Amino acid sequence: MTPVLDIKNARKAYSEILALNNVSFSIEASQIVTLLGPNGAGKSTLIRSISTLETLDEGTITIGEFDVCENPSKSREQFGYAGQDSALDKVLTGHEFMRFQAGLVHLKKGDIITRVDELLERFKLTDAAHRAIETYSGGMKRRLDLAASLMHNPKLLILDEPSSGLDYESRRELWKLLLELKREGTAILLATHDFEEAEVLADKAVLMAKGNLCGFASPQELCDDLGEWIIGVSLSPHPREGDREQLADLFSAVPGKVMPENPQFAEYAMALPANTKPDSGGDWSDYLTQRAATKGLKIHGLAMRRPTLADAYLASTCEVNNEL
Repeated sequence: MTPVLDIKNARKAYSEILALNNVSFSIEASQIVTLLGPNGAGKSTLIRSISTLETLDEGTITIGEFDVCENPSKSREQFGYAGQDSALDKVLTGHEFMRFQAGLVHLKKGDIITRVDELLERFKLTDAAHRAIETYSGGMKRRLDLAASLMHNPKLLILDEPSSGLDYESRRELWKLLLELKREGTAILLATHDFEEAEVLADKAVLMAKGNLCGFASPQELCDDLGEWIIGVSLSPHPREGDREQLADLFSAVPGKVMPENPQFAEYAMALPANTKPDSGGDWSDYLTQRAATKGLKIHGLAMRRPTLADAYLASTCEVNNEL
């Protein structure tokens, strides 16, 4: 199957800042891919490059059969975009705004009203269609922006922080709409800081840090690759000088990956590979409790939990971010 979006060895630098460093991944029809990373990770540069607003220094981006650099006008016909900062004109009514958007994507004049009404009904905005947008709630504005991005039936939908600022119910409603679009065949690239959103929606997640692609797989695969369990131990309720060194010694015989330090918490944590147990038998929590007793350490807290996508992100990007 030909990918809807195919990115190969994308590289972009601004003076001495490497915004994209040989990033490669693809998205197929009926697939949601989330783009995860903090500010400065390269998400915005990548989205601008896909959207033909930036030109790569090296590499290629193809939407359907069109290279975005060689054929930007045809490429723009293949995608819809809804950004974090809404481009809604609050003076217009919802219906007026949608008709304006239809003109921008060169919809046939005879098709405009039918398509506008169809989208407003689908996104539950028919009753508010002839009200000024400034009277809309945050959730309604986000639905209107999303509806406008679908005016020309794009193969690819690019969303930048679509649920930012929405209350929980509005977020859930938005997620339902995105999953419906996916089932209908739309490919969706969704940039987000929200790991819960990524776990709910993503078929695959792109993990980015400082312009580097640090992981690309399904959320479950990323968690499984990290380990079966994460075990954490603390010696006090708040970080204290010397505790981390003592805990590192306590964990010295435990296999797995050390999790990045969180300066807000006193916990030292490791991700444990599947099907591993101490030589003495039992489980790792018993082993660490007994080892702490022999070293004269009083454990304040000990917990085991399943890895999350946030854990997988932190573990995958820690070397790039120098967090260990």
